[in-house]
Amino acid sequence: MTSNPAHHALFVLSNTLTIVPYIFFLSISKEQTLFAILAFVLYYTFKMTGVFFLQTLPQFSTSALLTISLWIGTVGALFGIFSMVWGSALLPAAALIGLSAAWIPPADLMYRQQAQLQERSLKNDWRWVLIYLVLLLGAIQLNGKWQAVGLFTGYLFLFISAIWQSGAINVRPRGVWQMLKQVTGKQLLAYLLFFGLLFLLRTGRLLKSNTLFEWALLGFMFVFALLMLTVGRRRQFWRMPFYLNVLTFLHGIVGNFLFLFGSVYVGARFGQAALTSHVYIPYAIGLFVSMTFGGFLEKKLGASTIFVHLSGLILCTWLFCFDAMLPIGLAGISFFNGGLNRWLGQRYRVLTAETIENRSLAKYATQSKGSLVHQFLLMGLLFGLIQKAQLPVNAIFRLSSTSGTLHQETIVGVLDPAKWVSAVSIILLFLVAGCYFRKDLKQNPLP
Repeated sequence: MTSNPAHHALFVLSNTLTIVPYIFFLSISKEQTLFAILAFVLYYTFKMTGVFFLQTLPQFSTSALLTISLWIGTVGALFGIFSMVWGSALLPAAALIGLSAAWIPPADLMYRQQAQLQERSLKNDWRWVLIYLVLLLGAIQLNGKWQAVGLFTGYLFLFISAIWQSGAINVRPRGVWQMLKQVTGKQLLAYLLFFGLLFLLRTGRLLKSNTLFEWALLGFMFVFALLMLTVGRRRQFWRMPFYLNVLTFLHGIVGNFLFLFGSVYVGARFGQAALTSHVYIPYAIGLFVSMTFGGFLEKKLGASTIFVHLSGLILCTWLFCFDAMLPIGLAGISFFNGGLNRWLGQRYRVLTAETIENRSLAKYATQSKGSLVHQFLLMGLLFGLIQKAQLPVNAIFRLSSTSGTLHQETIVGVLDPAKWVSAVSIILLFLVAGCYFRKDLKQNPLP
């Protein structure tokens, strides 16, 4: 077995690009300027829908996708650093970092699976992983423009390190250009539809526009109903096992619940200052423990691994519902959802006959669909609860803060039932999935 250069820079990028820049862009969006809001919307929309763009490509290689993802992120980080002297640079930085955040996780999964097939050993130095995590979270705590400089400088170093460690610096641009020339019309239209709906939803919410918000919800409800009506016919063309699609979809739902609703609820219930102690630090602890000790635990558990992850998610989602246990619940959700993600990656590798690229793309596309569906359904639930409380429609835009015209009791009066409905629904979904697929899960142990 041959040894491969260090993998920790790419590993950290894959696990933080969807979260840490989200915290940064969300924090500046609270300035309520059009510029700050647009930066967040660009990052978030590209991050959530970028994987669907990959489905417009009939064929691409792991090396091409990894190379373009890392270079896009590098350019985005440079724009982010320049934003200290040229404020408008933050917009291309947001779009490029968002697209990189959408593409690097599946590219990293392809890269790791390819290394396993070639019997190459990818090594992670966990001391460096911890240092990177501490520095990135520390940069988020800086004030003013130094926050952007600190964060994007850290990511620039990570991108350059990952390019060097993965050998992407030796990939010729020709293969990357050939990848981008293969876009097909039908899938591109579907991608633009998802992109447009999410852009309307996030822009409407941040600009406090009732019209944009309602159009986004109506558009999603139409698309969602259409998908539900055709799911039976489309299921016969699925290349992945049904239970694998369902669990991947639920993994996306939990990830969105963890950070989107968790941040909104904590901000309203305990104040924005509590986000670090109640959301960000518990998330980071759960993620790091999962990354460092999760693999060892799974070797001990063997075939029972998936049932432990599902049971842990059910328990921790229940703990989230009690304010005193909320940070512990979030840390547990982060840990077990990270373990579920690792288990899913292994299962896609050994149980499908597809190419590495198709397996990874299928996983992350299904996961992103779960996150998007949960987000729109959550907004619809909050919209209904506000109507029931006889509050104005624009009250939905002020739920994440105790400031403004709404009192904390009013905000919590809306968010508390939303918390219970969301948590109980997720628990029931995991219970049903675990019971329904118990036979499939036992009959297909990982090697």
